[in-house]
Amino acid sequence: MTSPTTSNSTQLADELVIGLVSVSDRASGGVYEDKGLPALADWLAGALTTAYRIETRLIPDERAQIEATLLDLVDVARCHLVLTTGGTGPSRRDVTPEATVAIGTKEMPGFGEQMRQISLQFVPTAILSRQTAVIREIDGHAALVMNLPGQPKAIKETLEGLKDDDGKQLVGGIFAAVPYCVDLIGGPYMETNPAVCKAFRPKSAQRPAPPTENERMSKLLDNIEIETAPNPTVAIIWMHGLGADGNDFVPLVSELDLKGLPGIRFVFPHANTMPVTVNGGYVMRSWYDIVNADIGRREDEAGLRASQLQVEALIAREKARGIPASRIILAGFSQGCAMTLQTGMRHPEKLAGLMCLSGYVPLADKIAAERSEASLGTPIFQVHGQHDGVIPIARALASRDLLKSLGYQLEWHDYTMQHSLCQEEIDDIGVWLKKVLA
Repeated sequence: MTSPTTSNSTQLADELVIGLVSVSDRASGGVYEDKGLPALADWLAGALTTAYRIETRLIPDERAQIEATLLDLVDVARCHLVLTTGGTGPSRRDVTPEATVAIGTKEMPGFGEQMRQISLQFVPTAILSRQTAVIREIDGHAALVMNLPGQPKAIKETLEGLKDDDGKQLVGGIFAAVPYCVDLIGGPYMETNPAVCKAFRPKSAQRPAPPTENERMSKLLDNIEIETAPNPTVAIIWMHGLGADGNDFVPLVSELDLKGLPGIRFVFPHANTMPVTVNGGYVMRSWYDIVNADIGRREDEAGLRASQLQVEALIAREKARGIPASRIILAGFSQGCAMTLQTGMRHPEKLAGLMCLSGYVPLADKIAAERSEASLGTPIFQVHGQHDGVIPIARALASRDLLKSLGYQLEWHDYTMQHSLCQEEIDDIGVWLKKVLA
């Protein structure tokens, strides 16, 4: 279980941020100790297994201040989920629902309906509660905002539902639907502890449990191998793009000018399948999830690092078969290019080269700290289409400039093409291979 941190630091690209708001005149005025915020924080600590950061606020029952607080948490602090407690009854000072609806762009009445159903199991006055939920959408960001009861016991019952003595669910809690809702509005993928609250997602939106490092290393990715001569002394591990597989670049071997080069073993691995968020959760071969069309805004760091280990396992196999790291080239197109850089720049040994086709440097803000010293000696071949509509050339140019600023040996080419390959590029690949393998 991952514990939260409370911080005002800059938000990481894939960081889950949760806002907690307690609305109470007397607690905010110091008349008594607030119990709502600790109750929310304690429940989340037991329910979430995804790393997250919390932002807390304790404010009075003033509608203008409630609205301003919610706007600050969503628009400025960039929370993906905001939970409020207190101020949802029928008295004149209870204005939390009004403030919540005022800042929302979509109402989500089902949450409030279910909260009242749960509370009615205990008290008939649950019908007096006016809890609600909304989605607030702004440019490039959205959040789910929900009103919860004010009492710690009621907060727990509302979030996780009711169970019998054997742990069987009698009435579903509202939080089971929250992770998928956050998925749908573009937020981070949230995992829960099923012993507390099992998140529900359609099968098409579920991600498989990540394998352990030992599992990754013990089971190599399925792959296609082509050897240009017996007993090859060079290996090129070539990774495909999103939705393709290892067959994608097999025909290219016969098109490359490899005259004069030693025997090469081409390895074309198949990425594992996973739901891809930007494609509506459709399951396809992918090295990591693409959360939205703006690939630089929020990256699937966990997926990138998991696939990095799989590529490292392929490198280790080639070394075990007698090919040293200095004669191994990593190559890739689009997502495969991202994996080439993700792995190659962190590999502890100098590789023969990194062939980067129509892609970019992932986790660019971390590479300066994480790259290996040995990788500085690895030559990089980077190419891109001038009219690429999938990964704009501006993203590739920014990656090129970053690599150069870090001291890498880089050869750059751009071509009059879209997100694809062209004959001039194939010719340049052949020339570069002869250069780095001479």
